[in-house]
Amino acid sequence: MKQSYSFCTDDMLCINSWGNEITEVTGIPSSAVLGMKYYEVLPRILADDRDALSVALADKTPLNLKGYSFNCLHDRVKADVRIDPVRVDSGKIEELRVEISPYSACSMARKLQDSQRLIDIGKIASTLAHGVRNPLNAIKGSVVYLREKYSNEQTLIEFTRIMEEEITRLDNFISKFLSTSISVAGLSESDVTMLLKKIEIYTSLQTHTNDISTDYKYGDIPLAAIDSFQLEQAVLNVINNAIEAMGSGGQLSVRTRTQNVSGNDFVLIEVSDTGPGMADSGINDISPENKGRGFGLFITREILQYYGGSLEIKSRKGAGTTVRLYLRVSS
Repeated sequence: MKQSYSFCTDDMLCINSWGNEITEVTGIPSSAVLGMKYYEVLPRILADDRDALSVALADKTPLNLKGYSFNCLHDRVKADVRIDPVRVDSGKIEELRVEISPYSACSMARKLQDSQRLIDIGKIASTLAHGVRNPLNAIKGSVVYLREKYSNEQTLIEFTRIMEEEITRLDNFISKFLSTSISVAGLSESDVTMLLKKIEIYTSLQTHTNDISTDYKYGDIPLAAIDSFQLEQAVLNVINNAIEAMGSGGQLSVRTRTQNVSGNDFVLIEVSDTGPGMADSGINDISPENKGRGFGLFITREILQYYGGSLEIKSRKGAGTTVRLYLRVSS
């Protein structure tokens, strides 16, 4: 079904109604256009070199324009245009309803819409970062208390050490994020094996609670060219997705090795689960609009691509999922 965009004018061709869809595609809110001649906002619509709305108004009959060509931001798009005069009881035309149904979206407008969505995500992320900081300090204080209170519990001391380290790294990340942005984080080398061993420890409570067995096998791999904090977030998105997908029971497998792709060496992290798997539509649903697991995978893919890597997902309904993270080898 084609997307349609609509607006209405009065008998002076001044806009008196502006739909949500046309607001989204033009980026112009209704408050900015109400009362303006429609051709001051959009390209004038012509029928045989005459204003099409004026023609429909004068003839008092609907007017259909098939395959009408509009100027877009950097090309032209074709659309069907329907103009319906609305009569009142006296027979006078008091309103014209205009519906535009393009055959395809303007490519540049689509890119701008995607960019706007990313900008909106950035604003939400900034708000979230501010909100996380205060409770983070309270958590850090509690962790220090537990470490000192139970200084003889070696397992607890190990967990509190990791928690303190992670809290400090998160606090530093938030400071960097708020002062610049995630995309300008420093490029550094990461020891993938060391990072995965840490993740193995502090996700062990989750897997144990959910009766999920784990199998980590570490290959002999070089350092990866990626910020360690962002890599950690990328891997955790994938592992947490796997744990959530399996629910109770199942097996989580993590492997690392070096993989040559098109003549270039990459560090490969492979995460497999025995969960229900995904249909093809689920695999392709990696976008900022997806509020579920797809959003975490979207973030992971964005991080990897920023550092020259890539993300690969293989899944089959009822047969589990394998996610491969390709990381550029540090030179």
